[in-house]
Amino acid sequence: MGREKMIVSHKILYGSTAMLIAMAAVPAAAQTDAAAPAAEENDGGDGVIVVTAQRREEALQDVPIAVSAFQGEQLQSTGIDGLRQLSQMAPSLVVPEGGSQSVPYIRGVGSRNITPGNESSAAVYIDGVYQTDKTGILLQTFPEVESIQVLRGPQGTLFGRNATSGAILISTKKPSQDFGGMVEGTFGTDDRGARAYITTGLGENLAFSVSGFYRYETPYITNRNPSNGIGKGTGEEETYGFRANLLFESGDFSAQLQGNYINGYTTPIMAMQPAPGSSLSVGEAVSGVDIRNPKRAYYGEVPPEVRYDSWGMSLHLDYDLGDVAISSTSAYTRSGSGVQLDLDLSPAPVFWFDTDLKGRTWQQELLVSSKGSSPFQWLLGGFYINYRDGYTQLDQYVGLPVPTKLQPHAIPQRLLELSALGLGPTSGLAYIDLSTFVRIESVGLFGEASYEFGQGTKITAGLRYTDETATLDEDNGKVTYVPDGTGGVIAIPQTIGDVCTADPLCDGLSTGFSELTYRLVLDHKFSDDFLVYASYNRGFKSGVYNISSLSARATEPETIDAFEVGLKSQLFDRKLTLNLAGYYYKYDNLQVPVVDPATNTQISINAAKATISGLEAEMSFRPDDRLTLNTSFSTYFKSEYDSFPNCEIYRPAGVGLALATNADCSGEDLPVTPNIMASVSANYKLPLGAAGELELAGLLSYTDKFDHATHGFYPAGVDAGGNPYPAGEGRAPVQKALTTLNLSATFRPLKDNFYVTVWGRDLLNQGDRVFRNMQTTTFGYSTALGRGITGGVTIGFKFGS
Repeated sequence: MGREKMIVSHKILYGSTAMLIAMAAVPAAAQTDAAAPAAEENDGGDGVIVVTAQRREEALQDVPIAVSAFQGEQLQSTGIDGLRQLSQMAPSLVVPEGGSQSVPYIRGVGSRNITPGNESSAAVYIDGVYQTDKTGILLQTFPEVESIQVLRGPQGTLFGRNATSGAILISTKKPSQDFGGMVEGTFGTDDRGARAYITTGLGENLAFSVSGFYRYETPYITNRNPSNGIGKGTGEEETYGFRANLLFESGDFSAQLQGNYINGYTTPIMAMQPAPGSSLSVGEAVSGVDIRNPKRAYYGEVPPEVRYDSWGMSLHLDYDLGDVAISSTSAYTRSGSGVQLDLDLSPAPVFWFDTDLKGRTWQQELLVSSKGSSPFQWLLGGFYINYRDGYTQLDQYVGLPVPTKLQPHAIPQRLLELSALGLGPTSGLAYIDLSTFVRIESVGLFGEASYEFGQGTKITAGLRYTDETATLDEDNGKVTYVPDGTGGVIAIPQTIGDVCTADPLCDGLSTGFSELTYRLVLDHKFSDDFLVYASYNRGFKSGVYNISSLSARATEPETIDAFEVGLKSQLFDRKLTLNLAGYYYKYDNLQVPVVDPATNTQISINAAKATISGLEAEMSFRPDDRLTLNTSFSTYFKSEYDSFPNCEIYRPAGVGLALATNADCSGEDLPVTPNIMASVSANYKLPLGAAGELELAGLLSYTDKFDHATHGFYPAGVDAGGNPYPAGEGRAPVQKALTTLNLSATFRPLKDNFYVTVWGRDLLNQGDRVFRNMQTTTFGYSTALGRGITGGVTIGFKFGS
């Protein structure tokens, strides 16, 4: 860990310790009378925020877990319209974007290698349904989102597998018997869109709702290569979706049937930085074109595009037996996507690919839990998931000075083009058509119990056993094309079939993983408004097959042991809420992404051990019904590899190429761990008399610089062309520090239900400082700039109750 991070962290630690000592003396002076009314009844007090972090509805301030909870209207007013922007408000949450997918990092724990079957380290749920696919989550901007909860820290007991960093719970509105809804349209400098929601009763026990959205964002990276057929440029995005809900309620029983569909199209924004020790990228070296000038330009040979569609259905059953509640969630989803990218980003036919991915998921969960006010509370549950995920991908190799993989559509034409450039191999061009799927079947049994004894002291213990099997389904083929001497080519097909069984390091076509995870919590309420807790949690992320590699070798599960202490308080008649959390992680067998030199695709390996520790703070101040102030802060005391002797870095290989090589990265910082994250948001409602009301909102957030990938040092050597190179650092460009400002003003007439919002996002114009995509390959570092400052007007109308 760098000296700068240690000095800053120690200062923060001393200040935080002093704050905790001071806060410990507050309860007696600040607590309200035990008979005081609930928070929502206090003048100027905030309403009780209800969360489901412990799989039951509880007040946020009573839950001994670090949780950030956001209401739908709060997110909209501050310019947060998706998971990507949520990190501007939630402490320790970073959502780096990589091509078509973005996956969350929470407290430095995450995974950038989201290949089929390799899921995120943060479990994402929408209305209780676990999301195995992360592309669709990013595209969802449904208008009926009611709340989003970010649970920080391993949730291995109640949420199970693949929740080593935490969980993100997205909840939507239930249908209502009362007729109502909304419709709105947005017209911006760079986008336009519409959203609508309607709900109504269909009888005494039935209610129905339907919603939809459409959104279009214009390109903002200029196309400099007219022959690729893109048109104006890249960065374009178009998405739409629908959701329908049918709710039946009768006495103590309810059933909710949901269906949804989403479709998206985007042209990813990408740029290439030279490999370590090189002044040019491989695309620049081959094409002679400076693809980095200007910054916002695209020179690629083929149009980059990502197409996505998904549909799903779920059934939620709830039965209240008085002292016991039973809940069941059943869900089925199907998804498909196509990705086409030019990874050298130059006009030369060097390296591009076209991939189709398909997936389907069945899942079932059953919960049985106690109710009432007994000091002993319990919960039992079971979870089953069966999903199949995979892709068909076309790989090509070409004889550059260093063997390099290509993946084109028009195979014969590519061979002729490369030969004309003097790059084609003399013995032919080999293509591998990969068709690989992985099927995962997982069963989890879990339980948790808590007992309150004495005056406000409670102990909670939980246990979960997970057993799963991963099965490979491979059907691979190879075709070699050679020149026929007359300007054409000859195709020589060859069946490869399953290559895993021929690899001595492959674990076979089926492998299993099982794990025990557990939780122990001790919390104490000094008063109704002051809670302290200490907890231990163990989480694990499943092992996975590297199906993007020909060998499809399996990666072992990773585990994390987390120790946490926290404080939750409400002061000054509950007008001020202050929550603190400190944590210490021992992280074992980390799954980290590296590039397989045989296929030039990203795979996962296990990376020994790491230690992470830090502090988080959240504060909310609501002196009256007009003004609300929210702040958040997080920092890392330590985030480094204790042992990582086989990390992968890149050294010069000639002609703009880089070659993966091993290094000892022990003691280096983990990626995606900005030393400081902070945000301040404000909302003020200004009465305008008979004219109506003006609501002003703003969000200012800061994220410190961080690395996107592990970095290390390589010794001096000689590249493949015989050229010497000096010792250096194999390090991707650092994500620069970002300060983001969003502002909005909403006018609501007193007697009408329509509203007009004028808004601006990224008003400090930080687009050139954002690396929306950062990945390391043989060809260099692929990056992309953010959109920058945008603004617009949203006009909406609410009707009914």
